[in-house]
Amino acid sequence: MSKSEIKIRDLKETDVPVAAELMMRLKKLNGEFDSIFNVSEGAKSEAEQILKEALKDKAKHIAYVSERDGKVLGLIVINLIHRCYYTPEVEARIVDFYIMPEGRRTGAGKLLVDRTYKELKARNVKLITAEFPSLNPIAMKFYKGLGFREIVGIYGKMLE
Repeated sequence: MSKSEIKIRDLKETDVPVAAELMMRLKKLNGEFDSIFNVSEGAKSEAEQILKEALKDKAKHIAYVSERDGKVLGLIVINLIHRCYYTPEVEARIVDFYIMPEGRRTGAGKLLVDRTYKELKARNVKLITAEFPSLNPIAMKFYKGLGFREIVGIYGKMLE
C-alpha cells in the first residue's frame, strides 16, 4: 500500500460515528498502557460531542481523517490552546491520534501530521505538542522520530 492511495481530508459530520470509534480504540489502547486510563461507559457519546464541537469551532480545533478507498483509517484531533504566560502564545496540542492496524506502516500517520503542519503554518502557529500516556512507547517513538521532545510531566495517583 503506497502513500498515494491514502487521502487526508477534513473531518466531516458524516465521519463522526466512525471517528468516535477510532477515539474509543485509542482510549482503550491507553488503558492497556496504564490502568488510570479506564474508559468510562459514556465515553463514546462524549467522543461524538467532542468531534461535533471540533467541527463547529474551527478556530479552536483542527480535525483530519486519513482514508483509503473511501474507508477512514485514521484520525487526528488538535486543540489550539492560548498560552497566557509564554511565547509563542498559541500551542497546537494533538489530543487524539489513531491509525487503524491496517493503515499502520503505510505513511498514513505521517501524512496526517504533515497536513497538520501545513495548516498550522497557514495559521502562523509555531508550537505543536502531543498528549499521550507516559507509558506508551509506541507514541513516544513516533513523536520522537518526528523531532518532538518531552516538555512537561504530569504525575497522577488514584485516591482511595
